Amino acid sequence: MTEAKTRRNFLITSIAVTGGIVATNAFGQNTTNTATPPTTMPERVLGRTEVKLPIFGLGGAGQTPLSWEGKESDATAIIQRALELGIRYFDTATSYGPSEDYLGKVLPPHRSKLFLASKTD
Repeated sequence: MTEAKTRRNFLITSIAVTGGIVATNAFGQNTTNTATPPTTMPERVLGRTEVKLPIFGLGGAGQTPLSWEGKESDATAIIQRALELGIRYFDTATSYGPSEDYLGKVLPPHRSKLFLASKTD
């Protein structure tokens, strides 16, 4: 197996697992077996910037409450749990439904510590 495929599989699996942890804990399920979040998450430099961020982020697209109208409380719980887990990179766009609004209500107190990507058409 090539290094690119190995890395891609690792990233896909890691994202799926992290998403499951964030969503599960945000909705209050399986909290009795919740492991303590690591004190540090591996970091990488973002592109050609000098910004160092954790290797995981939270996107507002997809089949999650972040992209659904009327799911503000669920979206808020997911965003807050992501912050607790050390997520500092958030990705959104106007085409992702209400995710920009949901992120905009939760992130301002933490803004100096975050990297927020928002795209337009």
